[in-house]
Amino acid sequence: MSQIDLNAPVRRQRVAQVFLILLLGLAPLFTVISPVFAQVEATPILLGEFARAQMKAGDEAAYTLMIPDDGVYTFVYTGGDSAETFLMTIIDAAGDELYSDAMAPEVNLELAAGEHLFLFTAQADAELGFVVGVEGGSMTADPDAPGQLFNGVTFLTEDVRKPLYAIVTIEKSPYPQQMGVLVQGGDGDVYEAELTSTESFDYASLSTDTSDHLRMITTGGEYLLTITPIEGGELLQVSIFLSGPAPVLELGVETEGQITPDDSNTYQFTVEEVGAVIEIVASADADIELHTGFEPGVGKWSAYGSDSDAAVLTFIAPKPGVYYVEVKTYAEAGASYTIKVEERGRAANLALNEPTVGKAPAGSSTGYIVNVEEPESFLIVVLVGADDSDIDLAVSRYKDGDEVASDSSRSFGSREIVGLYADEPAQYFVTVDGSWADKDVEFVLLASHGLVAHLLAEVEGFGAADSAESQTPMAEGEAAPNADGSIEQWASAAEASSEYTDDSWSAKQATGAPDTLEAGDKITAWAALNADVQEETLVLTFDVAVIPTGIEIYETYNPGAIVKVEVLNLNTDEWIVVWEGVADTVGEEIAVFSPPLSTVEFATNQVRLTIDEPSVPGWNEIDAVRLIGIPE
Repeated sequence: MSQIDLNAPVRRQRVAQVFLILLLGLAPLFTVISPVFAQVEATPILLGEFARAQMKAGDEAAYTLMIPDDGVYTFVYTGGDSAETFLMTIIDAAGDELYSDAMAPEVNLELAAGEHLFLFTAQADAELGFVVGVEGGSMTADPDAPGQLFNGVTFLTEDVRKPLYAIVTIEKSPYPQQMGVLVQGGDGDVYEAELTSTESFDYASLSTDTSDHLRMITTGGEYLLTITPIEGGELLQVSIFLSGPAPVLELGVETEGQITPDDSNTYQFTVEEVGAVIEIVASADADIELHTGFEPGVGKWSAYGSDSDAAVLTFIAPKPGVYYVEVKTYAEAGASYTIKVEERGRAANLALNEPTVGKAPAGSSTGYIVNVEEPESFLIVVLVGADDSDIDLAVSRYKDGDEVASDSSRSFGSREIVGLYADEPAQYFVTVDGSWADKDVEFVLLASHGLVAHLLAEVEGFGAADSAESQTPMAEGEAAPNADGSIEQWASAAEASSEYTDDSWSAKQATGAPDTLEAGDKITAWAALNADVQEETLVLTFDVAVIPTGIEIYETYNPGAIVKVEVLNLNTDEWIVVWEGVADTVGEEIAVFSPPLSTVEFATNQVRLTIDEPSVPGWNEIDAVRLIGIPE
């Protein structure tokens, strides 16, 4: 845990270094409108916002900053080279020169409220980086009268015995950026912190015994910050920073980067046309993840790569505009990587009711666009590939750039089917995913649609058919009955006491058939938020209630931590233990745990697993759960 040095005259340099992870780059240039600076091309920045620029010897860079109040402000150098490499000049709105000298690691200046211009000249090829902050703000113990914090402020206090509250006000910015709230205590101090937007459902929390900073994407607004002392409470330091805009990735240009463990770097790139096929390739000297979406920190598409295989992410752009890609690693030593974004033409149109032959590249995906012109119809897409391959299928619909409907099928193998209801004419995006294939896979794809009235007629006629010829449709994931009348089904929904993220390693990764093909820390299996800390639970829901006779639990990383299996009595809403003990899969790389179950006389569609994380070191990951039982 980070320490506070009360003897240090200024603390911002250490704080800024902690938040170097938030550096996301330099904004586009804007013309300053202040009469004093009218002839200067400069980048406006906010208080507490990190700025960075790659410069060559003789290059100049200019920034403007609106100082909100009179006071002593601290300029902290955060670049990758010596601060003295840059000459810095600071000019106020009246045109007076307040500072002109080599930049130092930390510069403290008394500034009056108003706009200020910062000019930098590089004496050698180097990376410029800096942030401006001020000590101040307030927090109170009264939730009805909270204190006030703002971007760029560092608040200090001692002897914290009760929860403290503050409204954090972030200035408006023309681009989304990451707000960082750094919460630090002294030796032995532990705090819990919660950050909640007053304008949306955005929420973040932490305990300083595991992390000392909260992160949230913002373009400005107000947030309620609550900090509760758990242990100690002798010292407290709270600092508010902004990452700045994400660096721009030019299409077709390879960019180098470095990342520390449990951290992320974010970039932005622009797509000009709906339906453009975008490919992102990242090669690294360690395991690496890519997450891409419409705003920083929110991933819609993802890919995984190792030190021997690049991470390749391919998707069809559902709207023109700015996209964000986040690079992550969990390698202990961090990772060095290269990343490149390219446009691979436009997605092909998938004709309705006509088979289409295609190829899914190994480790990547290919996509199509389907136009449905008839309202109130169902779109059904069927995929058939080679028997010895594993490819997946997904379909999505977007409206005004937001995903409004989606369906996916990710069973093991190459037979998949997805479907969506089309209430109005719309464009759909179909993706054939070969991320788990070890070779290119040829496939046949068929898209069809039918009007609701026609389908209803078919359904109504189905019940009136001759009983000798009629069949009862099985629920999704249900196999044909076994000889003893039992059926086997995969979980269709899952919830966990915690999950590593709401996508990769989330509880939903434990639904459906197994899709983690080898042992290891894979994003396609559920993992708890923390390893080796406490017992965790995973609740699986199945489509058909059965009297359970067996269970198969697919453990794909550090098996053997399951200590209890329970089923829900739907009549009494009670959990009943059907197995408890020490699993026999400890020490295996990948395992299917199938403990004997106690007999119960009721049907259930929910199973709860208890995983004792500390009993088997490392994350204990579960990819799928199959329930075997006899329907009532």
